Amino acid sequence: MRWPRVALGAFVALGIVELVGFFVSSRRKPDFADWAALIGPVAEERKQGELVVVAPSWGEPLARQALGDEIFPLRDVARPDVSRYRTALEISALGETSPELSGFREIGRREVGPFVIRRLENPSPAAVVFDFVDGLGPTQASVHTTSPEALCPWTTNARVLAGGLGGHPTFPAARFECPGGPFFSIGPTVIADQDFRPRRCLFAHPPARGEVVTRFSGVPLGTVIRGHGGMYWIIERERKGAPVALAVRVDGEEIGRWEHRDGDGWAAFEMPLGAHAGKKSATVEFFVSSKNHAHRHFCFEADTR
Repeated sequence: MRWPRVALGAFVALGIVELVGFFVSSRRKPDFADWAALIGPVAEERKQGELVVVAPSWGEPLARQALGDEIFPLRDVARPDVSRYRTALEISALGETSPELSGFREIGRREVGPFVIRRLENPSPAAVVFDFVDGLGPTQASVHTTSPEALCPWTTNARVLAGGLGGHPTFPAARFECPGGPFFSIGPTVIADQDFRPRRCLFAHPPARGEVVTRFSGVPLGTVIRGHGGMYWIIERERKGAPVALAVRVDGEEIGRWEHRDGDGWAAFEMPLGAHAGKKSATVEFFVSSKNHAHRHFCFEADTR
């Protein structure tokens, strides 16, 4: 009777070892070779223009390094949120899922090595009619200051300036240049929010006096103007700066006013369009100001939907 007991004990021990081995391997952090092995499967699964999200989020730089900018374009990596995306591919490691996609429905999955690729569907995607960050340029936009009154000319060959760690965001070559130097230019850039996630937006530092006005002409409208505003988190985290005001006018009528205070982080706003809803062509203006413009590296994005 002793040998059956020994055999049973060995069998149980083997099962425990296999279980522990499975648990350890399933929690092993993927290495670069694992991420590189995703190139083919992700290319097969991803549809044109589909958002790709990595969970946990710290794995995204590794995925981007392996899969490239075509899979992770800046517009998606530095998205304002996920509300406009109909579907998304989630690359999951270590059994993690993305909180950002918690409201999406799973409609497919595929296991690839230590990863699970899930296709997720947004139950109520927003229909964006016009994106103001995408629309910035001399064709539809102009910029001016109110005190003193001055036009801000458009250029495509300005000196690119990056603030480095703890400094201002990058000022791109294509931007509107207002009086006072590059800090008062209006152009698309990327800031780091309170979670140090990238956010693509229009840099709009308020002037010392008056307002800086970004005007868009011929804009088709939905029912609301919705957006976000914030500053590089290192700038606002001490909560010592003055609030920044953002007012929006449509065809000369103010439809809303929003204020960003230090500590708010990347915060959302929404302004109903009322009688202007559904217009095929309208003039939309964004007015940015502050009672104390020092270190107000404000950046906003908006769309109409």
